[in-house]
Amino acid sequence: MAMVDGRRLAFMATEGEGATVVLLHGFGADCLTWLLTQREISDYAATIAVDLPGHGRSDRDVGPGNVAFLTDLIAAFLSERKTGPVHIVGHSLGGGIAIDLAHRKPDCVASLFLIAPAGLGTGIDPAFLSAVTDMANLDQASAVLARLVTRRRLISPQMTARVLEQISEPGTREGLRKIARGLASIQTDLADALAAVGQSDFPVHVLWGDRDGVNPPGVNRDRLLGGRFERIADAGHLPHIENPGAVNRAIREFLSTAMERRG
Repeated sequence: MAMVDGRRLAFMATEGEGATVVLLHGFGADCLTWLLTQREISDYAATIAVDLPGHGRSDRDVGPGNVAFLTDLIAAFLSERKTGPVHIVGHSLGGGIAIDLAHRKPDCVASLFLIAPAGLGTGIDPAFLSAVTDMANLDQASAVLARLVTRRRLISPQMTARVLEQISEPGTREGLRKIARGLASIQTDLADALAAVGQSDFPVHVLWGDRDGVNPPGVNRDRLLGGRFERIADAGHLPHIENPGAVNRAIREFLSTAMERRG
């Protein structure tokens, strides 16, 4: 647990030599969604999986809820931990934060591995965002979470109950609604960041589930950052959970090259 600008940020870290990899989760999730990914990366690098404000065990105070605020908080967290430039693996909302961080705080970032990043696709479905913050029982939660994957069996009753419990905690819905409003304008908000990072020398890999119905890849937008673009077959918005083997291999291959380039 860390205190950053008066707010509590929860995280899970593993030790390792050399490079540090920071994992930033998506809207309504928490650092536990990275369990399979973090375990794999920890074999060859130090890792930090952060609970974003309003999520997991972190404070429910999300400030204005926009991507700039979240980015500044992550930058302050990294500064306090004296990590130096980190390799970021960001999913959805976390991917948008990673792009903004590389643009406004480039000294913090060594490379970007982005999974269905907010700001780069066609836009996160506002109906999905509303459904997340409005779900009030297990049936509703199960239906919402099923939209994230192509195989509903991946959404276990235990996962559903845990997500509903977190959403129902005091202040969570209000905080997530603020973030959802911020996501409504993220494509515009990140326009300068996308242009700048796309023209920079940051190593970038963008990965998408080919059946993502929450934030589908945008025609031509998905290549604005340059780098490599990859699709995972038969996967929705959570390819790192639906096909962890393929995603972990892609991350390892990318990071092995990025670490040689950026350290």
